[in-house]
Amino acid sequence: MRKTRKIKLKKAFSDKKIASVVAKLGKRIRKDAGDGEIFLLGILKGTSCFLPDLMRAISGEVGFGYIDMILDVSDTQVASAVEISYLSHTHLRGRHVYLLKDVVSTGVIENYLLTQLRQKDPTDIKLVALLDHVDQRTVDIEPDYRAFKVGPGTYVGYGLEREGQFGNLPYIAKA
Repeated sequence: MRKTRKIKLKKAFSDKKIASVVAKLGKRIRKDAGDGEIFLLGILKGTSCFLPDLMRAISGEVGFGYIDMILDVSDTQVASAVEISYLSHTHLRGRHVYLLKDVVSTGVIENYLLTQLRQKDPTDIKLVALLDHVDQRTVDIEPDYRAFKVGPGTYVGYGLEREGQFGNLPYIAKA
């Protein structure tokens, strides 16, 4: 049996606020992409709630896929991508691609992925952050779209987990 620690949570964004912001993001993305097909590419597993909600908020043709990442944080507290794999059968050429990330912090992983995905010749590729930790940036990169700008701390809920817990919360809380 797993021993759980009591973690105090403070609600940062309610489920209603999240729904409102995601709906606005969906409308903005559709407007910016025009009538073209939109392809949402979510980074697992933090975008597991964000991607389907955003997809439903975008009218017209929308496809989706996921990138699965393995992270190594054994030597540092800052995660670095060790292995990155994504659906190789997904064709990005000529599509409006939106890379969804749960939390954009240093920007290292996002910068790497955007560089790799541009080689697949999409019409354009944009970075969409659920949470943007601007103060942690080490790479000169900014999300094209963000739901929320956040300060220091760990956030949980709406698919974001801490030690495998709290991802099921319908809101986002600071742990």
